[in-house]
Amino acid sequence: MMDIEKIKAIAFDFGGTLDSPFQHWMEVYLYYYVTEFYLPLTKESFRESYVYAEQMMERLPLVQPSHSLLETQQVKLQLQFEKMIARYLLPDVYEYFEKVPNEAARLITDYATVNVNVSKPVLAALAKRYPLLLVSNYYGNLKKVVTDLGIAPYFVSITDSTIERIRKPDPALWKIAFDRQGYAPEEVLVVGDSMKNDIFPALSLGCQVVHGCPDLSQEEVLPSVNRISSLDELPALLL
Repeated sequence: MMDIEKIKAIAFDFGGTLDSPFQHWMEVYLYYYVTEFYLPLTKESFRESYVYAEQMMERLPLVQPSHSLLETQQVKLQLQFEKMIARYLLPDVYEYFEKVPNEAARLITDYATVNVNVSKPVLAALAKRYPLLLVSNYYGNLKKVVTDLGIAPYFVSITDSTIERIRKPDPALWKIAFDRQGYAPEEVLVVGDSMKNDIFPALSLGCQVVHGCPDLSQEEVLPSVNRISSLDELPALLL
């Protein structure tokens, strides 16, 4: 049970929480690659390429603060496809160096945009009652992306891991956001889709949490943690 009286602010993760219905992004990419482009991939074979792209984007300044969501996806997918070709999962042909990555980037951007638009009414309603914070592992352009998507005005602060040089699951990224707004951890409700990056770090700080999980029939990692299968279920928990 949540202690609603203690909650003075709500902190949201972005990726997988506001731009996807609590669906892990590796699964989103894989779904489009298999269903739209008929690539011969499985979760096991694709994982290394997904992780490689994430790590390279963390290490190298490949994304600029001015990059849009589409440009960000183009960089990421180019890395994924380069790795898949290097691992002989795909043939070394022009189609997989440029054509398919660019087409997939547009589909992925549309997917994220649709889901952010679904999130907007919930954010708008909650922003009338609570200060909202956004805390995400991103690439230095989170503010640009959420501004383009039309949700930046709902947040009193936007904390980007690349700018802070701290990445989840380090709870320090959450703590930076809280401290800058003057909130103690126990005054903040954290909402995220990742147990590793969102829920466990928030609990370690003493926050209350809500775990976004697309399938509530899955076994609960922590039975005491509130779970929702859709963001629009969140306001009812705060009544």
